[in-house]
Amino acid sequence: MKYLLTIISVIIVLSAAGCGNGQPDPVIDELAEDTEVTRELLFVDSIGVELGDSNYVLGSIEASSHTTDGNILILDRPACCVREYTNGGEFVRQYGRRGTGPGEIVNPLSMTRLTDGNIVILDMQTGGLHTFTPEGEWLGITAEIINEPILWITPAELNTYVGTHNSFAVEDGQMLVTAVVGKYESDSKEPIRTYWENTFPFDYVDFTVLINESYFANVFTSDREGNVFLAKRDTEEYQITGFDVNGEIFVEFGLDIPMAEKSEQEIIEEAQFWNTRARNMGANGQLNYLPDAFRWKIHSMGVDDQQRLWVRRGTEETPTLDVFDYEGNYLFTAELPGITGLSGLFWEVHVDEQGILAWSLDPLDGYQKLYILELAGQ
Repeated sequence: MKYLLTIISVIIVLSAAGCGNGQPDPVIDELAEDTEVTRELLFVDSIGVELGDSNYVLGSIEASSHTTDGNILILDRPACCVREYTNGGEFVRQYGRRGTGPGEIVNPLSMTRLTDGNIVILDMQTGGLHTFTPEGEWLGITAEIINEPILWITPAELNTYVGTHNSFAVEDGQMLVTAVVGKYESDSKEPIRTYWENTFPFDYVDFTVLINESYFANVFTSDREGNVFLAKRDTEEYQITGFDVNGEIFVEFGLDIPMAEKSEQEIIEEAQFWNTRARNMGANGQLNYLPDAFRWKIHSMGVDDQQRLWVRRGTEETPTLDVFDYEGNYLFTAELPGITGLSGLFWEVHVDEQGILAWSLDPLDGYQKLYILELAGQ
């Protein structure tokens, strides 16, 4: 969840994940109630305290991941670092710290663990992509990224990752924004492959256009073999496109689920939340984001160790994920029990090959925790 640092970084930081333009006819499954298989996600443990040891006090969780041996990584933006914990919640080490010196960070925007084992943290205020070894050694800034941050990064094959960014150009006196979802190597800011691209005029007074055309336009995930899944964040359509390591479309599929209209109160709360969050991230300029009257059908995605794609429904207040195989066959739906009401919409669920993690962007008890989950019966 990144935003702008100036009116221009507003655009930069607010980019989104991409939607493929495929050739195969998409398969749309109508999910009848009698065919849906629902399983529960169970709370196993949590990391985070309100007061006490600073290694366990979490300011704002911006991203999570796992190390190669299954330890948990948490990007804490206010603390300007990534912390590593065992799966039992014990603190192991820290990557980065607040400051402007070697290996120090001011405003981290995204993080992941690459398939080669290294941990990367993007902070454009200190020069770009900081790379650390699994043991915590700072390898330097491997890619200079100072004005067009690459966000929502997710690991692919070797030292590559998938991310999204905005760039700007002036043509005939009009500023244009180009939002891109692409694959990058950790030592370069130029994409080696582009999956989705959208160019549109920048409106200096309408923050909503910027967000909807870039940051909130799409969602994506990838696995460590280089497969990439992209979906449009749409209120009417639930459709996913899969690309192989060569960038070729290998599957398109979706579900037919009902649209979900927001209440007036939900729209007000959502607008207040995102505008406030943008300011807290350092955004300047006029922030007047106005949410759509309906919820997105797809909120986010992840891939587990069994080559199953987990797709979070944006229509449900309780975190609900539909699970598919790589051929697009629906397998089951997983729900996080006990999370109900509008507060459930502000939960994030991260799925990768090492496990399932979750946290609330707006925790009711006032401080953040990262929860370790597992699928019931697995």
